[in-house]
Amino acid sequence: MDTLIFSQTAIFRMQQLASCFYHKTGTRHRMATQEGMLGLLRDAGSSADKDIRQYYDAFVMELNKHQLEMLEARNVSMRKPFYASVNTPVRKAS
Repeated sequence: MDTLIFSQTAIFRMQQLASCFYHKTGTRHRMATQEGMLGLLRDAGSSADKDIRQYYDAFVMELNKHQLEMLEARNVSMRKPFYASVNTPVRKAS
């Protein structure tokens, strides 16, 4: 099985998502493990919380087609971003 590899920006977005998810739900995901990352994406992708969705969308927007396919192969169904607008409270990665 291939290892998941993300860009620095995608990793930054995932860290923002993990922090937001923890503050909203109290559930912590271990970002040091692949299972923790996949669990976060599964949980965040099905969340109805507006803030979690925004951070999730910012992460998804950083992924390429190959990365999306690899996640799908690991039973992480990635939904299309709701917020493709630039006017979101998510901080810009530099």
